[in-house]
Amino acid sequence: MDWNHKSGKEMMEINWEQQKVLSNPLRSRLVALLYEQPMTPKQVADLLGKNPGTVYYHIQQLVKHDILEVESINTEKGIVEKYYKAKANLFKNPEQVSPPGHVDGRTTNIYLSKKLVNQLSGELEELFFKYGHLSYKEKDSEEQFPYSIEFLIKEFNEEEN
Repeated sequence: MDWNHKSGKEMMEINWEQQKVLSNPLRSRLVALLYEQPMTPKQVADLLGKNPGTVYYHIQQLVKHDILEVESINTEKGIVEKYYKAKANLFKNPEQVSPPGHVDGRTTNIYLSKKLVNQLSGELEELFFKYGHLSYKEKDSEEQFPYSIEFLIKEFNEEEN
């Protein structure tokens, strides 16, 4: 899938129940894929190498919670194919209150290889250095405030969720 295919970001406000549904990494992956391109559950299952029944169940949970919708229905030789699409690719719960002092933050659940985890970690480290350098360059021209910036990459444990 070409990420640049649909580079726009669509934000959707969600409630606590929708947030819980999205916290599953497979469901987050389904949303990402179906935002890029509408597909049938069978197409998604084939793409991911997953059981079609499992994928169908998770798609139905996302539809039930108004995160996915049916884009089109094709009927050929009595077989009905529903193409699902994601309503957004970014989600925000307006009821979620940040702890005191927190300025901004993001969380996502995604599947990554060890290679991609290492690449992501390296790129995040480069961003820290980049903004440290930019901060030094602007120190005499802009008022600055102290911030602590952290990132955490941890394996998802389904028993914890």
